[in-house]
Amino acid sequence: MPYYFNLPIITQLTPNQQAALNETDSLALSGGPGTGKSVVCLWRHIRNYETGIRESLLLTYTKTLEHYLIQSALSKNEEAAENVNRSLWWSSHTNLHREYDEIIIDEGQDVNIDIYRTIKRFSSKISYGADPDQSLYLNKEQLTGLTDWLEETFENEEYTLTKNFRNSKEILDFIRSVFPDILIPQDTINGSLTTGLKPIVKITGWNRDDELDAIMSIINDFQGDTENIAILVPTQKQVKEYYALIREKLDNDIDCTKFNSDLDEFEGLSGIHITTFKSSKGTEFDTVIIPSFDSYDWYIDKLDVVNEEDYYVALTRTKTNLFLICKTKPNKGNKNTYDIE
Repeated sequence: MPYYFNLPIITQLTPNQQAALNETDSLALSGGPGTGKSVVCLWRHIRNYETGIRESLLLTYTKTLEHYLIQSALSKNEEAAENVNRSLWWSSHTNLHREYDEIIIDEGQDVNIDIYRTIKRFSSKISYGADPDQSLYLNKEQLTGLTDWLEETFENEEYTLTKNFRNSKEILDFIRSVFPDILIPQDTINGSLTTGLKPIVKITGWNRDDELDAIMSIINDFQGDTENIAILVPTQKQVKEYYALIREKLDNDIDCTKFNSDLDEFEGLSGIHITTFKSSKGTEFDTVIIPSFDSYDWYIDKLDVVNEEDYYVALTRTKTNLFLICKTKPNKGNKNTYDIE
């Protein structure tokens, strides 16, 4: 069961997305999770090759998103797919450097100024999409400096995307209750699909077998040919642990993949994918399972491997079904925005 790639056709894009796609000048694209920044960047890149108007390079940040964009591009234009890479990798490998008519940077909020300076040497046309609220690799001072530098350096046409195409209304209601300091406009929430499915908190107690049984029950209920399921965890060690436990429980003919940044090779995406919060950035899944959600504060305060932005990214990967596995009742989120089982 491979990951189901679903790139919307151009006619499904909103007028605002199409205006950004067709912008002849360099583009500065902003918007929250699920508003289609990566989709617009990808379609702009594909359109460049389909029409022959320019040769472009599409850069993103993580291996996972690189794979996602390449596979999506392959369905439309092979040459476009061949010119997708990662910002840090491409900028540090001089054998890859050549001139492009346009370089498009997806997830631009995680690219530091020095990398932008390197990229800028190879094209007079730099377009980028960015959401500061999803920055995971720059601290606040660096992010402020980057935002100011981008505005001063590039006189790009600015487009802000507001309609959320990923998260259901119920998911957004919950996310806003967990992150009251992050602006999610009410119009964005009201314009999202209402499913009647609130996030579900599953309280399994301290028995690890009960937690695993709960996860496997969710997987068995939802796995299918067009259903993408993610198990998202804070640490790389947990990726390996949960993969081993889940793989052992699955039938041999059901694919399951994992990724964490210390792996030498990207194994690909299957319909059941286990990865870290950080490595999930830019992707989306019909069903998201987050174990140990009641340890939210502990992971941030004690382990110092994730922060609130990581949890924000993880939760916003969810299209419809969000399951939070907890030992005890969590202290995050308005109780009216989720159901307990």
